[in-house]
Amino acid sequence: MELGKEGAFSINVYSPGNLIAREITINGNVSLGGDLQHRGFSDEQVAQALMACVGADKVINSKKRWAGAYWYLRWVCNYPVDIQKFCEKIRSLPAEFPNGYECSYESIRKLCNLSFIDYDPSKMDAVKVSRNDMSDFNMCREVALKLGEELGKAYLPNL
Repeated sequence: MELGKEGAFSINVYSPGNLIAREITINGNVSLGGDLQHRGFSDEQVAQALMACVGADKVINSKKRWAGAYWYLRWVCNYPVDIQKFCEKIRSLPAEFPNGYECSYESIRKLCNLSFIDYDPSKMDAVKVSRNDMSDFNMCREVALKLGEELGKAYLPNL
C-alpha cells in the first residue's frame, strides 16, 4: 500500500510471479479498521451476510443454527452477549429472513450457554469440546465459518 496525495492511496494486487496485475487507487476518506466496536461491519453488511446464510438449502437451515451466528457475531462484531438482546438486534437488521427461519431466543438459549461459546471463534481449533457438545460445536463451527466467509466479501473491492 502506498500513500499518495491527501486522502488517497494505492494498493498493488500481485499475480503469480510477483508481477503487478492491477493497481487500485482509492480517493477520499478511508477508514482502515472501521468502528472497532463492530470491526467495520455495518448493519447492512451483517444483514446481507446473514441473508446469504439463512434458508432451506443454506447453512442456517433451522432455528437452532442461529446459535452459530450468535457465537460468531458476539465475538467478531461485538453483538450483545445477552441472548434476548442478540435476537432483538437480529430482528432490527434490515433483512427479511424466510418464514420459519427467524432467530428466536427459545431456539438458541440452551446452545448459547455451552462452554465453547465463551471462546473466540477465530481460535476455534484450540477449543476443547466435550463429547456431549461435539455435534453442537460442529454445527456452530459450520455456521461461523460460512458467516465469516460472507462477511469477508464486504471487504473485497468491486473490480
